[in-house]
Amino acid sequence: MRGVCDQLREDLAKCLQASDCVQVHGHTGKECLKDHRAELPIECQQAYKGFVQCKRSLWDMRKRCVAALSHSFRGIPGAEYSETSTMFAALDKRL
Repeated sequence: MRGVCDQLREDLAKCLQASDCVQVHGHTGKECLKDHRAELPIECQQAYKGFVQCKRSLWDMRKRCVAALSHSFRGIPGAEYSETSTMFAALDKRL
């Protein structure tokens, strides 16, 4: 089974392999990220930031509380709301 952030990790690895840090200077991808991150192309820096944010979001409990957040979108035009939705049904019973 593939992980949530696997595609971002692959994109980062491809970007690092194509960078001058690996191709010209002969550093490993890990060395480039650790010691030469500022010298990497902006695409690799963005790929790294996206990968780190993805991994961090897996452990951020504030973002795992979807039901409470979704309830706040109930009055927004265009937001989907269904009486059969278990997420909203549970919240409606509490109100």
